[in-house]
Amino acid sequence: MRDKVVTTIKRHKLLTAFVIAALVKQLLVMGLPIHIVPDSTCDDQLLKDWAFSMSRLKWTGEFDTYTFMKETGFSFFLAVCYRLHLPYIFMITLGYSLSCMCFCTALKKIFSSNVCVFIIYSVLLFNPVSFSASVLQRVYRNGLGMVLTLFVFGGLLHMYFSLCDERMKRLVWWSVFTGLSLGYLRITKSDTIWILPFTGVICLVMFGILFAKKRNLKIIPRCLSLLAPFAGMFLLTHIVGFCNVLWYGYPSLEYYGAVINDLTHIKSEQADDKIPLTREKLQELYEISPALAGVKSELEKAMDRYSIYDTCPDDGEVEAGWLGWALAEGISDAGMYDSCSKANTFYKNVYEELEAAFADGRLEKSETGILQKYYVDTAQHRTELAEHIQDVIAYMNTYEGAYARGFTRKKWVGSNAEFELLTRNKAARRWKKYQHDYTMKGWIVFPQYDVDTLELYVEDRDGNQYTKVELQESKDIYDYLKGTKYELDKIQKCRFKAEWDIENGEKAAECYLSVYQNGKNLVKIKVDKEGFLEDEEIFYKGAIDTYAYKKDQERSNVLRKRIVGRLNAIGNLYRAGGQPLFWLGLAAYVILTAVVIRDLRKKNFRYGNAWLVATGLGLSIIVFAAGIALVDLTQCPVIDEMYLSSAYAIFTSVKLISICKCAEAAIEVMQGRKSNLHAEAIRSI
Repeated sequence: MRDKVVTTIKRHKLLTAFVIAALVKQLLVMGLPIHIVPDSTCDDQLLKDWAFSMSRLKWTGEFDTYTFMKETGFSFFLAVCYRLHLPYIFMITLGYSLSCMCFCTALKKIFSSNVCVFIIYSVLLFNPVSFSASVLQRVYRNGLGMVLTLFVFGGLLHMYFSLCDERMKRLVWWSVFTGLSLGYLRITKSDTIWILPFTGVICLVMFGILFAKKRNLKIIPRCLSLLAPFAGMFLLTHIVGFCNVLWYGYPSLEYYGAVINDLTHIKSEQADDKIPLTREKLQELYEISPALAGVKSELEKAMDRYSIYDTCPDDGEVEAGWLGWALAEGISDAGMYDSCSKANTFYKNVYEELEAAFADGRLEKSETGILQKYYVDTAQHRTELAEHIQDVIAYMNTYEGAYARGFTRKKWVGSNAEFELLTRNKAARRWKKYQHDYTMKGWIVFPQYDVDTLELYVEDRDGNQYTKVELQESKDIYDYLKGTKYELDKIQKCRFKAEWDIENGEKAAECYLSVYQNGKNLVKIKVDKEGFLEDEEIFYKGAIDTYAYKKDQERSNVLRKRIVGRLNAIGNLYRAGGQPLFWLGLAAYVILTAVVIRDLRKKNFRYGNAWLVATGLGLSIIVFAAGIALVDLTQCPVIDEMYLSSAYAIFTSVKLISICKCAEAAIEVMQGRKSNLHAEAIRSI
């Protein structure tokens, strides 16, 4: 048995090395907390709520403002992990390790030594973005997007290198895998357009190779398999649409996109490219569109709220990146999102009223040419775009902002208990030195009781009381529950904070929140670090925001600092070497290009595949950087590791492929010269 294991390891040295490195990565991130942004109503909170709804087989839940506004792929991933009791950070890290393996095993075809492949794999695996607070730790789609991006590029490269294999099975497998990966990426993140040029070009190249080598009917199955990446996008997108129709009666808000397009293309004297619809122009639209006039009050309030989020919070305007959210929220506040049918009817009315105004000349549509759309219509715009592309590349080179964090920097608005339950990971709480053995904060509502007549205590199982709990003003919870079955004036007092000590500092076996009325115990709810223990016989609503045992907290703080310290020490190496590696990679690519041109004259193609891969990936990064620069210039600030996360690994691989291939070529030249010298020495003897 031992001999078989040793033989297997020797036969699969590279795979063994991959697995060992992946295990090291898992050990490094073990204990890393999730980083919650619970007040992000249309981001983290939304996808979390959808995940819980999917886990209960209720798709994305009841129709509301944010239905159809985000992709559902990440929530489905969370729901599956939750149901299988798999920790979120563990699964994203595992997925990233597998995606690095998928990508790097494809590179075996362009290197003569597995050492180069393992070097590239290791650098990608420990990339600091892969464990940063805004990518891995944040319960949002950035981490999954990074994983799927590598799967797509790795799958495409595997398709390319298995195109002419005698057995078509390998090509079919990788084409199906790539199609599913690309399709799932599409329903996880909408900003994946930068991958499509590489996908389209490499598929066209593969079609060309097939026709050049085999001009017969036998190539038809292989040609059909090359359509799988596009079929995967079509399939998964339509599955989501089918689920929407099944649950809401419509695949989307039919006229929403058309209305947004009309509102953002009204001719205006506004000079700022980031503000497509000014508040002044919106006032004019109320006179033109009775449907918009009907939601004026709520819409103006929503525009006021969102105006503070952009780069100029004092101007009262809403930038393009926030406009859609502001409009949807204001229209929803006016009651137009009571059902999908009602929202569709509203947007249809607005669209028809705007189109009528364009037709009779009351409104004039701004003409946006292709050059203007892509910000290259004037010399100034071209210069600004080029500068922003450079900024994107420079930002990725420095790994700025790619830090792991053990503690949150902000005070939370809301509860973290649901995020911890969903992800099976602890949250990055604010560091605090507690004065008592136990500290508990949260809120609880008993609609069936008069809150003014209740007394609450923290007790043990036998009824020994640790401390009395005083309910405090909680208008935020009242607003949160407004419109539900809990909407009662008496719940305006439902927040509490309790602190108590245990004899000799020993941990209590169990803790309960007991409710008394006139000395009679009405309710006794078990409480622990997971929150309130659910009991169907007790009618209440509540959440535990903090449940801390001082000694556990102190030990946890020390452990988190060690984990984060180790990870950020690795990140510091990348930050120090990022810029030098870029220039070295650029020089290596220039040399590799010169070598390929020289060899082509001699009809030698040994470096051709390496150059093609580096060039294709590099052009994808340029398209990506141009897209990010365009959004940053015209919509909202996006030069941030959160938005750039999917491209870091691909960008790094371009540099490393060029460097490693040049190094490999240099070693071959040196070995050839050494062999020639040795042969001449033998002949001279």
